[in-house]
Amino acid sequence: MQSKPRSFVLRRGRVTSAQQDALTNLWSRYVLDDTSDKLDLKTVFKNNNPVVADIGFGSGETLLHFAKNNPHKNFLGIEVYLSGIGSSLSKAGLSDLSNLRIINKDAEIVFKENISIKSLEGVVLFYPDPWPKRKHHKRRIVQEEFLDLINSSLIPRGFFYCKTDWEDYAKHISKVFESVKGWDKNSIADLEISYQEIPSTSYERKALREGRLLNNLIYQKFI
Repeated sequence: MQSKPRSFVLRRGRVTSAQQDALTNLWSRYVLDDTSDKLDLKTVFKNNNPVVADIGFGSGETLLHFAKNNPHKNFLGIEVYLSGIGSSLSKAGLSDLSNLRIINKDAEIVFKENISIKSLEGVVLFYPDPWPKRKHHKRRIVQEEFLDLINSSLIPRGFFYCKTDWEDYAKHISKVFESVKGWDKNSIADLEISYQEIPSTSYERKALREGRLLNNLIYQKFI
């Protein structure tokens, strides 16, 4: 059976000198290189605090906000682009964050190979590539198989929080959730206050200027 095409295109983006410095100096502190097997997140973070995964965190604006404002939770960022990781490492180093780790790898592979069952309190997926052309819809990351992986990774009543500025993708996500079992649809008011009060990112401000609406989709695992 042909495997699902990747949900992203790995472009060779420009890495600035500041980002490269952060990649060189802070990689070993924050980035998990040995991801050939299931992760013991209690060992990774050296504590038993809840862990939230942030998929495709970009330049790290929201990821860093979460980590700074939730010191009693741990955050696992998953990103394929080195420019975004470099920006995030620089900010994490300046804030001396200890509750943040990063994996430089395809999120779908991470959830298949590295995330243990019932090890995450939540999963955040903000503004994934919408693949707007119909012929590319199969490349969208939110599909039934992926939601099954997310569900397996979450503790009972764990949450999945997705944002998209593409109305068609929001409808697609809702339809996929309706087709699988094990989820309750929630509202943003059902989340902890620290996840409700998130500063607007540069991407969101651009989307609003261009007339796109921001869709919040929140689901909670049954048990």
